[in-house]
Amino acid sequence: MKKSCRLFLLLTSLAIISACDKNQDADPYMLFEVHGKVMDADGKPIEGIHISSGQAEVQKTNKNGVFAFYGRSNPTTYVYLTFEDKDGESNGGSFVNMTEKISVREKTPASKVGNYKGTYFAGDVKVVLIKKNEDISEVPDSPMIPL
Repeated sequence: MKKSCRLFLLLTSLAIISACDKNQDADPYMLFEVHGKVMDADGKPIEGIHISSGQAEVQKTNKNGVFAFYGRSNPTTYVYLTFEDKDGESNGGSFVNMTEKISVREKTPASKVGNYKGTYFAGDVKVVLIKKNEDISEVPDSPMIPL
């Protein structure tokens, strides 16, 4: 009986140690939050704009153009979000799809062990989308990158 218990404890300990070692080899990551508003060139909110980043779940702007996006990425000081108009005329016009590089700052520090590198945040992000048929010279400056 004692041999069985010792063997069980030894195997359990090895499994735990092995699991910890594998976790250390995994890629480091951060969690991020970006909060903001999507508007047209006249400053009117745009509802139903799809927002995505990597493999995070796609989210949409509400009737006030407001969004809160949560995702996971490699540790960095910025994230790329893509804004797509899939509703066309039903939300006020067909808007050009855009990708924006958004700077984020540390909100929650990284853990001392493991691959979690903290939570990063950007708030009050303003995104201006232009209509596909709009004269770009009249649109306010925006750090947007057309797709």
